[in-house]
Amino acid sequence: MSADEALYFNANISFWARWVGSEAAPPALLDVAKTGILHRAETVSSRHRLTAAERLKGELNTALLNWETVASSSVQARGYCVSIDVVPELLAIVEEHQESVRQRIVLSSQELRRRHQQDEMSSIILDPLRATASWLRDNQDKPEAAVKVAQNFQELRDILAPEIQPDSAGKLVDEFLTEADDAVRSRTARLLRNFFYKHERGDLAARLPSFDE
Repeated sequence: MSADEALYFNANISFWARWVGSEAAPPALLDVAKTGILHRAETVSSRHRLTAAERLKGELNTALLNWETVASSSVQARGYCVSIDVVPELLAIVEEHQESVRQRIVLSSQELRRRHQQDEMSSIILDPLRATASWLRDNQDKPEAAVKVAQNFQELRDILAPEIQPDSAGKLVDEFLTEADDAVRSRTARLLRNFFYKHERGDLAARLPSFDE
């Protein structure tokens, strides 16, 4: 088995078994030893992809080198990996998958970098002072052109994100009263007059027309 789901290595392993019990060795000695070796080998191979066959061979030989007791039996086993064979078609599948993953990572990284650059550029364009400073940093030998550059950045900012000044409260009231009938204008004037008196602005109340005429 390997780290690639449903894909596997073909490992050629020689192994040795010995009995360390006090009674006679059982007929299943080799079967038990083989099971222990397979378990140890699969534990190692499951951590590797098919493209790591050569590395796996070395790690298998390291893992199988010593005598170890199989489970709770009196059987001990050790082994030696002669070779690792990988089905070419399976190896091609893994390599193609790895290349696809690499390409996705590269494209994702490029896209993130592009978006970061766009955000940075947008931020600079909307801030003429910062944009001019950035330009001046790269053109310190052209300070005489900074004013023109600053004007250009200012115009660019106004075109791309014009500053919208909110209407004043007075302008909104004037617009409302212009279209309102006499009764509404008169009631509005009384409300505003009371509001001004309440906040000790009698001077403003005195200047407010009554709209009662």
